[in-house]
Amino acid sequence: MEHRLLADVVCKHGQFPILSPKFTDASLSLITNPFTSDQTLTSLLETLVAHLQNPDINHALLFSLLSALSNHHPRLRHRISAAVHAFVLLPTTATPTLPHALSLLEPAELTPFDPFSDESMFLSLCFWQCVKTRRWTLRNVSKFHVRPSVFLTVLLGLTKDPYPYIREAALDGLVMLSNGGIAVEDRSLIECCYFRSVELLFDAENSVRCSAVRAVSEWGQLLVALSPDKTKADWSDALFVQLCLMVRDRDMEIRVAAFSALGKIRTVSEDILMLTLAKKALSGTNEKTFPGQYTAKLFKLPATAAVFAFVNGLEDEFYQVRRSACHALKKMTVHSAKFAGEVVYILMQILNEDSVVVRLQALETLHHMAMHDLLKVEESHLDMFFGALVDGNALIRSAARKTIQLTKFQKLAMFGSCIDVLIKNLELCPQDEADVFYVLYKIGRSHGKFVTRIIHEVSEELEPSPYGKLGFTKVRTIALLVLAISAPVSLERQICTIRPEIYSYAVTLLGRLARGLGGLTDQNALLDYLSHCSRFTVGSASEIFGGEVLDFHLKDSYSQLQKTSETTCVEIVFQKVVDLWPLIQLGCVNEVVRTLRSWKEELQFFSLDSRPPAGVLVFALKYLHVIKLLGKAWAYYFSKRSLHFNGIGILEALLCKTERRLKEMLYRFKDLSRGVEMHILELMLVTYTLRLSYGGGTIFFEDYTSKVNSVFRRVEILGKEESIEPSPFLIDLQNISHEIGNSRDGFIHKPELLQKSLNLFSLKQIVVSEKLDYLDAEIDVFDNDFQNPLPFISGLPVGIPFDITLHNISLGTRLWLAITDGEKSTQFVFLDLHEFGGCNEIRKFTFVAPFFRTPKVKHLLLKVSVVMEWLSEGQHSKHLNGPKQDFIYLSKGKEIHLSTAVK
Repeated sequence: MEHRLLADVVCKHGQFPILSPKFTDASLSLITNPFTSDQTLTSLLETLVAHLQNPDINHALLFSLLSALSNHHPRLRHRISAAVHAFVLLPTTATPTLPHALSLLEPAELTPFDPFSDESMFLSLCFWQCVKTRRWTLRNVSKFHVRPSVFLTVLLGLTKDPYPYIREAALDGLVMLSNGGIAVEDRSLIECCYFRSVELLFDAENSVRCSAVRAVSEWGQLLVALSPDKTKADWSDALFVQLCLMVRDRDMEIRVAAFSALGKIRTVSEDILMLTLAKKALSGTNEKTFPGQYTAKLFKLPATAAVFAFVNGLEDEFYQVRRSACHALKKMTVHSAKFAGEVVYILMQILNEDSVVVRLQALETLHHMAMHDLLKVEESHLDMFFGALVDGNALIRSAARKTIQLTKFQKLAMFGSCIDVLIKNLELCPQDEADVFYVLYKIGRSHGKFVTRIIHEVSEELEPSPYGKLGFTKVRTIALLVLAISAPVSLERQICTIRPEIYSYAVTLLGRLARGLGGLTDQNALLDYLSHCSRFTVGSASEIFGGEVLDFHLKDSYSQLQKTSETTCVEIVFQKVVDLWPLIQLGCVNEVVRTLRSWKEELQFFSLDSRPPAGVLVFALKYLHVIKLLGKAWAYYFSKRSLHFNGIGILEALLCKTERRLKEMLYRFKDLSRGVEMHILELMLVTYTLRLSYGGGTIFFEDYTSKVNSVFRRVEILGKEESIEPSPFLIDLQNISHEIGNSRDGFIHKPELLQKSLNLFSLKQIVVSEKLDYLDAEIDVFDNDFQNPLPFISGLPVGIPFDITLHNISLGTRLWLAITDGEKSTQFVFLDLHEFGGCNEIRKFTFVAPFFRTPKVKHLLLKVSVVMEWLSEGQHSKHLNGPKQDFIYLSKGKEIHLSTAVK
């Protein structure tokens, strides 16, 4: 099929017009097929390039084919760019073809003859009669490298173009240049760009006015920045008022853009800000004017243009405008405490809004104000404010809780009402328990006196039943216990402000409390704190602490303990695991497994606090798993009875798992130290030695002998690079290897020598860097399960859209998708990371992978994983059209359901 299509493209073009539908279809089939050979693609490229100089050809279609070839096969981009570059430099090249050609060039590789630096070409494109050509040039103005004066002169001139699309593109070009495209220090030139943009605020076309708003914002900020200190405030106010004029525009998108631009202004006078909330002009602002434009013919901008601007936005009929106005208020409140006080009341009214996104933005603005200590809540606000805590939407409740935990209540009654509403939130939405517990602790910590008084008033509710049972089943009682443990204490004097028995009662809810306070402490630290406080004596906060509301030490002390205990715990594990090897040699495997399991549980607790977990934690967990597997294999090997009754199957499985886990540790962690790498290689040699010495057959003898020799070569290199002294086991095993030489069955007839070497092995303490990066991948398909299968047609390829997330994987890594069907046959699809965005730390993208081998069945189950190809001496993959080297899995297998009959 490939040869037939290539023949249609290369050989038969004389029989039908070049770039006919048949030619185009054949070319696209070859380009989009991932299995097209490099030779065929090269021939196709040469054919397309050969027709570049044909004046009668449809260059637009030809360049679209070259663009598709470049996008699907990035390795050919350099050749395509070079060919197109030569075409652009030809004196006979027609101007209409230049935009298509320039879009295929790579500017970084065009020196010394860079078309993007040719001012005459730039000017000819900008003033070409074709509107599409002019618009493309303006959209891509950042690619050109001409003098700033040429840029600005052309763009300012094109803002008067009769076509609105050109005026819009010219304004967008000015915005692009103001954002770092060129450096302009001439203030008069900046004023020219600013006032020309202001003129276009009154253009008849909506799209032009919208672009003008962005241009006024960007050039206005540049103008303010270059203004003298005496006039900087006036120019900033002028920019603010000019944009306030646009929040009343008839077009919704322009009003959204205007509020977005208002939020970017850094300084505004308090009297101007207050105008935006007033229905009429305030005293002292009636006669004030700024440089700007009020109407198409009035070139004086009165300060009263800002009157009622934000109120109009918050009452707009479109939720997008109301949300944008709320977001702008978030930025403006930091300029004036008086303005912030007025804004609070308005935002509280917005909490009754129908639109969820507007209510969320209002709560986010209130949260921002609380972070800057600008949120002053009055009693008249409480009904609307607390109503968000029992809202039917989980996102609203969560945002309200985040704001509540930073709010300062001035009266005990207000604080008590807040506690009651939080308890109601817990009763209505039990799924919010952890978050509610966290907020109860946080606000209790900042209102210590109020907490002490409330707990004294409700102390009877916290008492056990008359029969001595601690039956804390009521939601209110549990919530009050959480609030109680946030009360002020003095650890040094061992004094608390509530009855110490309450801390003992809280221990009965330790698991639930630990989940709620998971971001601040761990369960063990919380238990220690509660047990410690239960032995305190009661004192008055006002008398003993001098009226000071003490800081609850849980965050300040134990969060630091948690931060350091993670590293400490890993270090302790690496120290203690060395002591387990003598137990393994004695055959006490069950005791070793129990110990390893307890350590693993401790480490897994720390990994719950970070997504993804720290690399050093993952490494430690995998290391413990390897020691468990190796310990079991060692016990089977030296227990002749186990081998006699159970056979060698169990031992073989254990050794295979151990080898696979060791390879993962070797290749899935970045920046392993040479000492740690040497230790992993030594463990691999132990695994191979056990495999070669138990006499379980000779099927894989040559394979394992080759692996031993390959590992020894790497060990020798590490020894020379870092001067690492080899262990007695390594020295003895290497001597045996030299003694046996290249004999085909030497190892089989020398099991006693291998057993002697194994007896010399012992574990060593390793030190792993805290900054260890773990290579990981996640793969998913949206809304796909056995009830929602993807459709496919038997016998035809099917495209599967994958959401892929990569962690700590660089661009040079060779990744593949391994797609396995029910028959255990695997198809590989290469992932070219250069085509996707993101950074090495985390890279998220959507990729549609083709699966070609769809069988003639009604239902199909595929298993898909991300695999990484790694270079290994003598290890080559046998997969055709897949990884050339061996590979390891970076993700868990994801099951994909497909069906030919989807309802």
